[in-house]
Parts: sequence; structure tokens; C-alpha cells
Amino acid sequence: MQIQSKYPAFIQRRIRAGFSQRRLAHESGLSSPFISQVENGNRNIGPEAAKAICEVLKCGFDEIFELKQKAEGDILVTTA
Repeated sequence: MQIQSKYPAFIQRRIRAGFSQRRLAHESGLSSPFISQVENGNRNIGPEAAKAICEVLKCGFDEIFELKQKAEGDILVTTA
């Protein structure tokens, strides 16, 4: 299982909460480049980092993240 951000829901939630990428990174204990990569779907995120972001943004996991499962042939399949 992999955790990926929902695009553009992640960005919209961050902006509505009044956070820049830099401030979200600082408040969640992560780096700005990491937040940018996760936000744009270029990097998967671990459960602890996802939890930290959800706590800072005061939102549920399912609002900004989704679980993806690797299937045969390295094709990612979104789970509901």
C-alpha cells in the first residue's frame, strides 16, 4: 500500500487553511521540498507524515490522501 495526495484537494485544503508550503512544512516537522513533492503527487508519504499534515490542516485523512495498491506489472490501482 502506498499513500498519495489527492490532487488538487491537498493544495486547496492547504490554501483554505491559510498555509504556505513552507509554513505547513515547518508546522508538521517536514521539509518544504517534501511537501511540494507530496502535494504534486510526485512522492508517496508515510503514515506518520500524513498524520502530522492532517493534524496541522485539521482535516481527515480521506480528504487529502488516498491509498494506492501495487498490482501486477507495477500498475497502481486506487482503492475506494
